[in-house]
Amino acid sequence: MAGKTGKSGLEEDPQAQFDAGARQPRLRVPAKRERVKLGEGGRFVIPAAMREEMGVKPGEDMILHVESGELRVRSWLQNLRRVQAELSALKQPGESVVDEFLKERREEQRRSDKRLDRLHAEGTTGKRAK
Repeated sequence: MAGKTGKSGLEEDPQAQFDAGARQPRLRVPAKRERVKLGEGGRFVIPAAMREEMGVKPGEDMILHVESGELRVRSWLQNLRRVQAELSALKQPGESVVDEFLKERREEQRRSDKRLDRLHAEGTTGKRAK
């Protein structure tokens, strides 16, 4: 057999170059489930791969809620974006939510000023009558 290939039986093919970059994506794929222990004071650690997938870092605010007996964890920013997406569906095209808010706020301030002017006028009129 060795005669056909020109190699002796102990020779090996040269080793392919090791590519560390090809290995990284497989290492970064987080496990869909992790077993963690509940520690002192009800604390547990979110595994690094899961934190990375969630896009959170230590010190960031999180939103927790229990749904059907399961603890759900979301980043504050992720929750904000979710609410914005849900509310943007209610906005009409071309409608300015800010302009509408400012219009309502100015009207509210105008009513408040009118009421304070009326109360001030009643108060000064009452003092003069004495």
